[in-house]
Amino acid sequence: KVLNPKENSNALDVCSAPGGKTTHIATLMKNTGKVISRDVFDHKLKLINNTVNRLGLTNVEVQNFDASILDENSVDKFDYVLADVPCSGLGIIRRKPEIKYKSKSEVKDLPVLQRKILENASKYVKVGGNLLYSTCTILDSENIEVINNFLKENDNFELVPIDEVNVDLDNQEKGYLKIYPNIHGMDGFFIAKLKRVR
Repeated sequence: KVLNPKENSNALDVCSAPGGKTTHIATLMKNTGKVISRDVFDHKLKLINNTVNRLGLTNVEVQNFDASILDENSVDKFDYVLADVPCSGLGIIRRKPEIKYKSKSEVKDLPVLQRKILENASKYVKVGGNLLYSTCTILDSENIEVINNFLKENDNFELVPIDEVNVDLDNQEKGYLKIYPNIHGMDGFFIAKLKRVR
């Protein structure tokens, strides 16, 4: 909903498995335009394809591609890019309690990978297009700090107000949502909406 893709546009989901967001984007676009759905594991690509086929979507193309590698062929091609990046998952711990057994080292290096994926994803956005960065964690080091560091080095992007939903009234005018289970009664999540302005 926050991405708010229009019909007949080009969208890219760079870390898409198991495919829920890809298929939601494709559905919001009323099965028009093109949604490229990428992931790096074959078994996960099968999951995406199964969901795409079950929903009868014809505007989705599933590709095996590593989001941490720049795809020169995708530069400046997309109206909408979603980077729902690998994260510590601390926002969904009530549904996946095994997350609490992740080691500190597993979590410590995540912002480096997240930043790399965001950097690559930003290159695929057309001027005037939108880039959505999201995680299912509540750690600022994986969320707003990644965004702030990205914006320091990429002045062709800016945060834009999120007015498609009413969830985090403290922050959504600033262009991001910080969702906490104890406050919002849903999984912990972070979403930042960026626009490429030049």
